Amino acid sequence: MPPPVKRVVLIAPEFVPRNLAGVLRPRLMASYLAEFGWEPVVLTVRPECYEGPLDEGLWGVLPSHLRVERVGAWPAAVCRRMGIGDIAFRAQRAMRQRAQQMVQAGEVDLVFASVQPGYGGLVGAWMKRRWGIPFVLDYQDPWVPSPNAPRPWLGRGAWAERIALWLEPGMVQCADALSAVSDMTLDGLRSRRLVRAGVPVEVIPIGADAADHALAARQVEAGRQPTTNEWVISYVGTLTQRMLPAARTALMAVGELARRQPARRFKMQFIGTSAQPDGRDPHGLKQMAAECGVGELFDLEPRRISYLDSLRAMQDADTLLLLGSIDPHYTASKIFPCWLAGRPVCGLFHEASTVNSLARELGGVGVVTYNEAHGPEERVAELAALLTEVTSRGLKALPERRESGFEPYSARSVARRFATLFDRVWAGANR
Repeated sequence: MPPPVKRVVLIAPEFVPRNLAGVLRPRLMASYLAEFGWEPVVLTVRPECYEGPLDEGLWGVLPSHLRVERVGAWPAAVCRRMGIGDIAFRAQRAMRQRAQQMVQAGEVDLVFASVQPGYGGLVGAWMKRRWGIPFVLDYQDPWVPSPNAPRPWLGRGAWAERIALWLEPGMVQCADALSAVSDMTLDGLRSRRLVRAGVPVEVIPIGADAADHALAARQVEAGRQPTTNEWVISYVGTLTQRMLPAARTALMAVGELARRQPARRFKMQFIGTSAQPDGRDPHGLKQMAAECGVGELFDLEPRRISYLDSLRAMQDADTLLLLGSIDPHYTASKIFPCWLAGRPVCGLFHEASTVNSLARELGGVGVVTYNEAHGPEERVAELAALLTEVTSRGLKALPERRESGFEPYSARSVARRFATLFDRVWAGANR
C-alpha cells in the first residue's frame, strides 16, 4: 500500500489574487507538493481584506484541487490609525483560530511559513509551542535587516525593526528546520546566534513554472500587436535604491550601444519599477536616462502590472536585462521567469551574487560583474560590449541554453525538495 498522504499547512497571509513577490513561494509549492506525498492547505486572508488592487488573472494559475482556507482581518482603515498595516498582523487572531480548528480536526501534520511577511511565521511558531506541530520556517528575505544595512532611527520603520528584533528570536527557536533562497539570507540570524546547532538548514530557490509562461502566451496571442523594427531591451520588476548604480550603468551602456550602431533603432523600457499599482518615479529614472543621454530611447512604466502581463512583457522583449544591488547577497529570483521567456538575458551583478552561478548552469545568460573595489559604474564598456554582441547575434552570443540546467529550479523540483525536507522533519518529530 502507498504511504498515507500527509497534510502541510502553508501560512500565506497574502496569496492569490495578490500579485506580490512573497506570494510566489507558497503558490509554486502548492501546485506540486501533492505529487510528493504532501497535501497542501493554504491558510490565507480573504481578498476583500487586502489593501490595493487584486490581480484577477492569477486565478488561472492555481490548481483546481488546491484547498485554500481564507479568514478575515482587522480593518486596515482602523489599524492604520494605530500605525499597523501589515496584513499578517491584522489577520493574526483569525489565522490562529482557523489553525486551531484544523489541528483539532486532525488535519495538520506540519506547518510551513515564509518570511516575508515576518508576522506570518508567528502563527507557525504558536502552533509548534501549543501542539508540537513540526514547523518549517522559510526566509525569502531577512525580517531584520543585516547589521550593515542603513536603517531609520525614528518613525514607523524604526519601530517595525524593534518589534521584529523582539519577536524573531522566539519564532526561530521554535523552528524544526530553516530554509532560505540563499545562504547569505540567513547571515543575520547567524550573527545574532539564533540558528540552533543541529537544526536542518536548506537553501532552496524560488524557481519558476513554465506553465505560467504558457498561460501568458495563450492569453496574448489574440491581441498581439505587430512587431516593430526597434530592438527592445526590457527590465521588468522592482528597482530599489541600492540597485540604482547598476541602473545608471545600464542606461549608459545602452547609450554606448546606440552610438556604436547609429543605423539601428533601440528602445529601453523599465516596467513595474515602483512595485506599487499607482507608483510613480521615486528614483528619478527619467531624469537619470536624460542625464545618460538616452532620454529619447527610454520608456518607463513604474506601476506594478499584472503577473501575466509581466511575463508577456518578457516574451515580447528582444533582450531582457537583470540588475544587481550593492548588496553582495542580492539574488534576483526573476532570472528564472526571464530565462523561461526564451530571450537573451544580460545581467549586471556583484561578483558574490548567486546569480553568477545560476547563469552558468542555465546558459542563455550573460553577466558582467563588479565588486567593492570596482563598482558597477566602471563596467559601462563591458556591458555595452555584451549588449552589442547580443543585438548582433541574439542567443548565439551567449553560452548555450541548457534545458537540463533549469530542471532543479522548476516549480516541481522545488516542491520535491521541500517535500523531502518535510519528510525529514516529520520523521524526526515522530520517532
